[in-house]
Amino acid sequence: MEWLEVNGTVLRYELRQGDLPPTVLIHEMGGALESWDMVWSLLPAHQTLLRYDTRGSGLSEKLLDTPSIDSHAEDLAALLDALGLTEPVVLVGVAVGAGIAIRFAARYPHRVRALIAMAPACGVAPDARDATLARAKALREQGLRELVPALLERTWPSPLRTDAVRYATFRSRWLTADAASFAGIFAMLAKMNLDDDIPKLPARSVLVAGTYDGLRPPQEIDRLAALACHIQSIHVASGHFMQIQSPKWVATLIQEFSAGTQDCADIYRKFIAAPGNRCGAVQHAA
Repeated sequence: MEWLEVNGTVLRYELRQGDLPPTVLIHEMGGALESWDMVWSLLPAHQTLLRYDTRGSGLSEKLLDTPSIDSHAEDLAALLDALGLTEPVVLVGVAVGAGIAIRFAARYPHRVRALIAMAPACGVAPDARDATLARAKALREQGLRELVPALLERTWPSPLRTDAVRYATFRSRWLTADAASFAGIFAMLAKMNLDDDIPKLPARSVLVAGTYDGLRPPQEIDRLAALACHIQSIHVASGHFMQIQSPKWVATLIQEFSAGTQDCADIYRKFIAAPGNRCGAVQHAA
């Protein structure tokens, strides 16, 4: 792991050089680059991979106030420049990380060759904004312990908790996240709407919905995909944090989509049909 100061903030990152075009992995709110450990280990050693802690997360510099989604996109652009990664990348994000990927792809279309956005956070409904801002205020005052159980019920429900150690590790990691930074991201979401970015995404873009995701359910992902005719939308038997709940499926999707396979639904059908594969629900995709 290394650190770089870019765009006015210090980011921790890990870069694995290979002979394939770069793939960038962006974690969820409250997560860190370790959120990608299992997917990282499943991807080919010759694949160029970059993962990093977004500002406010992991061991990157923490937030003192509410960031903007543009500052996150600019962080990634500056990090790629600093690392000399100038060719178009495959962007893979989950939840808020997927929102960052969407804004980056919309602002820097020449730098993205394909996009995979899992349970993308593109803002909150207008009637939920006041409640989201109130939650951000409560987080700053009370910390994470009261919020985490309710969020986990919606994002990692009991049918997905067949691997108790994996679930406990994630819960503990969330509880140790920086509460002020967590609150800042909540406040950012309350003011954010990425609907207009969807039509600007690259021709090879897919939005992935987890059928067990109570926070960002399939109907919301389908609504987003319907904003542009070239966006694919698929439903998979997983939850909100697919890279942890279904890492084998996510690694397969990244490999196939990066290699140029267009039909993500076909990728999923073949994955499920393979012996021993499941995608999160009841049995994990190891």
